[in-house]
Amino acid sequence: MHGRIRMLSPSLGWLATPALMLGLALVAWPLLPAREVRAAELTVLAAGATESTLRDTVGIFERESGHSVKVTYGAVGALRDKITAGEPADLAIVTPVIIEQLQARGLVPLNAGVDLGRVGGGIAVRRGAPLPAVGTPEELKQALLAAKELYYADPATATAGAYFLKVADSLGIGEAARQKGRTARGGKEAMELMAKSTADAIGLTQVSEILSVPDVVLVAPYPGSLQTMTTYTGILLTRAPHPEAAEAFLRFLISQPVQVRFKQAGYEPPR
Repeated sequence: MHGRIRMLSPSLGWLATPALMLGLALVAWPLLPAREVRAAELTVLAAGATESTLRDTVGIFERESGHSVKVTYGAVGALRDKITAGEPADLAIVTPVIIEQLQARGLVPLNAGVDLGRVGGGIAVRRGAPLPAVGTPEELKQALLAAKELYYADPATATAGAYFLKVADSLGIGEAARQKGRTARGGKEAMELMAKSTADAIGLTQVSEILSVPDVVLVAPYPGSLQTMTTYTGILLTRAPHPEAAEAFLRFLISQPVQVRFKQAGYEPPR
């Protein structure tokens, strides 16, 4: 059952529309296969970078499929630890690196998974704060040195936090960045924490997480060669209690209306 998922990988156009278009879901996304199985309560472990899109769309899937979905969001490393510890789940949305680690333990099938989109890192400040110049690596370096506080996700478990420290090290300011660092469990939480600060602060995390917090603004993506794109992939767990319903949810996530929402959240189409 799980091996069929790779065939679902989409070649979708990403439409730059202002509306969500989720009302078209029934047209764009065939639901009949989900109707053939008993209504299930799906458990999904999802990267925090996908939270805004899933929160806006899961209700559509629940109404039209009859299934219910319980989503736990977190840093991908923390989600990996939950899965390896035996926490029951049907589906994970994590990065390819984490999937490889899970495959090595037999916790997800080989040659399976659906790439949902790619998103890069960005620089943020509190809404209303002056926007620093960050258009070149040197400008970003000077902005980080000038800031009193730097907010980012816990590098021990979060892709975006670990990558920011890699950027800081490449700019020769790793020690200063760590000294000013204010970390949180995930990128969204770090941005929410920065929004409450009164200091001259800069936040750095995935663009989708910055855009999900109303009280902060995206200044710019990482400049030039400092940028890297992270792919987020949905994959069934080997011991998924409800594999048919989980497959239906993956089909939903690659439907055109949901892909539009991913684009609005800062994602680019998967390669």
